[in-house]
Amino acid sequence: MIEILDLHKSFGQHTVLKGINVKLEHGKVLVIIGPSGSGKTTLLRCFNLLEVPDRGTIELGGMKLSFTDAKEISQHNVVALRKKTGMVFQSYNLFPHMTTLGNVMEGQITVQKRSKEDARKRAMELLEKVGLADKSDSYPHQLSGGQQQRVAIARAMAVEPEVLLFDEPTSALDPELVGEVLKVMKQLAAEGMTMVIVTHEMAFAADVADKIILMEDGLILEEGTPEEVLKHPKSTRARQFLNRLSGEDVLIP
Repeated sequence: MIEILDLHKSFGQHTVLKGINVKLEHGKVLVIIGPSGSGKTTLLRCFNLLEVPDRGTIELGGMKLSFTDAKEISQHNVVALRKKTGMVFQSYNLFPHMTTLGNVMEGQITVQKRSKEDARKRAMELLEKVGLADKSDSYPHQLSGGQQQRVAIARAMAVEPEVLLFDEPTSALDPELVGEVLKVMKQLAAEGMTMVIVTHEMAFAADVADKIILMEDGLILEEGTPEEVLKHPKSTRARQFLNRLSGEDVLIP
């Protein structure tokens, strides 16, 4: 289970998160939506301490960390928490000097201390899973954006995380490549992978999410099932935001 309690984060004088509370059960999918600057990416990055909260607590997979303004989190705890997560960025972040296979093997060897033989076997299984086994010897610059993002998903899965984190994984893709990435993510959701996803793909959110939170100005404005948040939002501001995302059949009239 993932549980976040009273999470606060500021950058200088700008407060980005203002007391966030989130609970997600194992095997479920949480989708975070909201306008630009609402704090959704900062919240996601707090899940694996790419951003360290100022105050609050994070519990993930039986590990609980408390944060205060006066106390630093040890590097040991940072590493321990990150081992429980896999992160997929919007800009892929593949190692350009490594092949597709090498990218998926690297974390297994350096983090999990697996042998090259075991890492290679697992990497090929994952590349097969995301439909790219035939690209194992290709370098990132030889792949399309959608293929690179699928490699990034395979790499994140390779270290066997308890939760996968996605930061707008399709925002950098051409429209015709979005579907191939969302297909892989839907497959993972169907298999019971715990996932936290920041996205603007509302139809996808409606299809895969167990819970959606809509953020604005560092707060959770709406929270509930896709039906509750996307079809029957309670606040006027939520209705305004959703109606602005034109062209999606999940939006309210």
